[in-house]
Amino acid sequence: MQLTGHEVLGIDAGTQGISVVLWSPESRQILAVGESAYAHDYIPDRPDGRLEQYAHYWSDALQTAMADLRTALPVPLEKVAAIGVTAHMHCMVRKNASGEKPWGCDMWNDPRGVPESRELAATFGEHIPARWTVSHILSAMRDPEAKWDEVNGVNVASGSIVHDLTGEWVVGPGDASGMFGNLGEDGQIDREKCRKIDALTENRFAPLEEAVPRVVPAGEVAGRLNEAGSALLGGLPVGTPVAAPEGDQQSVLVGAGAGELELALSAGTSFTGNLPCSAKVVAENESVNVLSTPDARTMLMVCARNGTVGFANYVKGLAEFSGNGFAETADRLTDQAAVLPVEAFGTTLLGFFQGENVAELPHARAQLIDAGLEVLTNPGVMARLLLESPCMVMRYGLRQVEPKVGKVRRVILSGGVLKSKGGYAPQLFADILGVPVVARVGDEEGTAKGAAVLGAFMAEQQEGREVAFDTFVREACRGEEKTWEPDAVRKAAFDDRYATFEAGLKRMQEEG
Repeated sequence: MQLTGHEVLGIDAGTQGISVVLWSPESRQILAVGESAYAHDYIPDRPDGRLEQYAHYWSDALQTAMADLRTALPVPLEKVAAIGVTAHMHCMVRKNASGEKPWGCDMWNDPRGVPESRELAATFGEHIPARWTVSHILSAMRDPEAKWDEVNGVNVASGSIVHDLTGEWVVGPGDASGMFGNLGEDGQIDREKCRKIDALTENRFAPLEEAVPRVVPAGEVAGRLNEAGSALLGGLPVGTPVAAPEGDQQSVLVGAGAGELELALSAGTSFTGNLPCSAKVVAENESVNVLSTPDARTMLMVCARNGTVGFANYVKGLAEFSGNGFAETADRLTDQAAVLPVEAFGTTLLGFFQGENVAELPHARAQLIDAGLEVLTNPGVMARLLLESPCMVMRYGLRQVEPKVGKVRRVILSGGVLKSKGGYAPQLFADILGVPVVARVGDEEGTAKGAAVLGAFMAEQQEGREVAFDTFVREACRGEEKTWEPDAVRKAAFDDRYATFEAGLKRMQEEG
């Protein structure tokens, strides 16, 4: 292997660890991967079920992951053309006037912010989820223990990492929209929203608009590697340009190369579908979140909380019982599911094992409808239902979207379901959603790859090569594709099954 210096580093800070990839724009291939877990999943022994991480968890893990990446490369890594950064969205990071981050950072699933989200929705005139940064900002401003009077800046995880690398306090449009909702007309965090929050806290603190990060559009340099950042990355040259930091969902969208009304569906523990469109949409409820793409278009997000977690636990339990391995058990269950009649003996599963926000049922429990003996005698039935249910939820969410923006043209699929034997799960999803499902070879690190593509786009723009963002992304993400077309007969049968699923869901909503 020879490196040209045109490669791009992509950094992805997930909820449990960091991945870094070295990506080649010329070959459109990931050349090496480095990984590191955090010191702790969350800060230990926090009260009231609080879920926080320290910002240094991410920088410490980044340094280790870079060492792992260098070990994976057969040649020294001396320089890169650009750096892209992405991270889990909504996390609230605070710094003081000295640039230090001594406080815990509220994670997206931290329990605080629920009453504030309702108050802000009424104040802003758009739905604001409790997990969004602004809900946690208002909660912290009202909490004397949070010491908001010492806060000089507020950001999210991706922006914090770029701050560690460059000293700049910035964020990309997508991650900014996950902080405060729809951005202002100038593409920055809406100053009027900041002033309304100041008013809700009786203007006790410095103006919030002075603390929020500057929003940097895709293609512009967010900052350049400083001495501290160079040390974190194992000696990459000072001055290396860093792209605008983005949220993980925006990076998934970029990594998929999704165009107008193409759904980038990440199917893992949760099912998250991101849909770019040109329409301007105001969020009305939790079924569909309205965010921004890195190039400041609308991105609609449908996130089914119960993804493959039910199937994975079912496989794990049967594997332990039988003494077989997980993969072997999953393949056997898939074989049994594949030969079932489409109607699955008339049984429907509302697989809401952890509640389901898309259906606005955060406390719902799973229900079987019209279950027969087959559920007990044929393990393939439950395996099929556990894969079917999250896709039915995704279809429900898309039905809320399509009257406003149009019908989804195709699905670009990533995640653990691509390991399904014989492509069973992707074909199932194509039949349920009624549109082609596409997967690309070699996109296992899709989020970090998306960050790298954003870095490459910035490098192109800085070299003076004018190219539209969507054109660049589509070209960068070209690769060998596998497509599953919906089967007309099975699609019609799944239309009937969806009607049963939706009727059961509506009864559950009525019962509260």
